[in-house]
Amino acid sequence: MNMNFNFDTNEVLLIIGAYGIIQVLAQDLGIKTGKKQRDLMQSMPVQIVLLFSGAYTIVNSYRDAAIATIIYYYLKYVYSNGETSAVCFEDV
Repeated sequence: MNMNFNFDTNEVLLIIGAYGIIQVLAQDLGIKTGKKQRDLMQSMPVQIVLLFSGAYTIVNSYRDAAIATIIYYYLKYVYSNGETSAVCFEDV
């Protein structure tokens, strides 16, 4: 059985984006995350790649995914002065 694992950049981004969707769904279903997995996902470089890949999965454009990712971090660190909230919608 010969398995071909030649991936192009688009496929890698789609796979990482799909992982991000699975991660969020698993959390919503109450499935616990591994400690090392959590630590890895909380590192800034991995977060950027994951968010960019998630955006790319939706828009299928490197440029638009980059703009959306930049907007997210601009709003978080510049517009909000780095002040964060535990949840996005506190009244829910």
